[in-house]
Amino acid sequence: MREYFVNTDFDASLGVANEKGDVRVKRIASQETSPMESPDNAYLREMPWHFMFAAQPDESVLLHQPLPPDFRTYMQAKGLVLPLTVRHPAFTPEAEFVPFGWNARAVALASRYARPPEVPDLAAVRTANARAFALDLEREWFPETCRGHLIGNVRALTDFLAVRSPSEKWVVKGDHGYAGTANRRLAGGPLSEDDLRLVEPLFAAHGRVVLEPWDERSCDMAMLFRVTAQGTAEEFRGHGLRNSRDGAFLGVEVAPDRMPPAPWAHELREHSARLAGALSRLGYAGPVGVDAYVHRTPEGLRLRSLVDINARLSMAMPAHGLAQRLPGRFIRWSWHKPRKLRMPASYDDLETRLGSAAFDPEKREGILAVSPLFREDGPDAKPKRVGFALVAADASGLESLQSAFDLELGRAP
Repeated sequence: MREYFVNTDFDASLGVANEKGDVRVKRIASQETSPMESPDNAYLREMPWHFMFAAQPDESVLLHQPLPPDFRTYMQAKGLVLPLTVRHPAFTPEAEFVPFGWNARAVALASRYARPPEVPDLAAVRTANARAFALDLEREWFPETCRGHLIGNVRALTDFLAVRSPSEKWVVKGDHGYAGTANRRLAGGPLSEDDLRLVEPLFAAHGRVVLEPWDERSCDMAMLFRVTAQGTAEEFRGHGLRNSRDGAFLGVEVAPDRMPPAPWAHELREHSARLAGALSRLGYAGPVGVDAYVHRTPEGLRLRSLVDINARLSMAMPAHGLAQRLPGRFIRWSWHKPRKLRMPASYDDLETRLGSAAFDPEKREGILAVSPLFREDGPDAKPKRVGFALVAADASGLESLQSAFDLELGRAP
């Protein structure tokens, strides 16, 4: 039995690079606390709620915030069984401890278990998750198409862009900002005061950034696999990504075969084997997610197979877990801020408003709330994020459900 620890704040502890390119490791002050346990960090405390479907019914998820009981009741009515939950700091000694990502905090918690798991070298974890590492590999493997630049300070960024045409579009990424949360778009030419206000915090938080041309993407995707102790890639799968214009993560689309979109799956599978070897040589073994995209060029569509490397579990795992529970279905899973939706007053209200588009447990189709819509601390209390899944028998069914979702819940005015 696995017990998952969703330390989605782990990336902040990996370290930043200074202007000389050295890495300063930022350690959590106490191994008995973490940013996720801070009362003012409700978003991180609620993130395990969004991870529930990643675990099987006989597995468990460690929670910092109790799962609202009405959500489990809603899921039971839909014929779906959630995993067990354990309120941190309690744990299940005989379970297999599985953290979202490895850092000093996860290592400390792993030591409590009867059979502590193999822990990768934390320096390797830090290197593997740095965008600088992905850029180095891309430059080595795809020198003819790699166009990214590692920038060490604001002055270097200013000087580089100052001589570029204003028609050129760029995206600047924090070295350890996963899920696109540290992405900023810029144009060529001198940086404005507003531009500087955007990028200066990136250098303060990450020490360095990666600057890439902004491509006209036709398809975003990701591949997932596991690096074995022998340096091979196993458990290959993938999905389409739904990203914002800045490349920030909004959701995923999982096909019944749980593979990356055609016709790119074969090339990505081959690439996973090469990447597993590189990560193994660093000293890393464990789960990996790699972002990729297809973009338009004068010569036609081109796959960029190495955009970002995430040496950790993926927040797409819950969508894959739901796909395992609902074989043969197409799934579009999305995350939202409640203030941007016309939220229902209750789960019954959700069912009434969705009508025939609500998830039907017999047909195994429809719109499903996949995270709690309400907190326990008041009828008007809303979580920081809410998740919905559209489940359909085919791709056209997804679009019909999307229309129903937009009509009934849509963007709040």
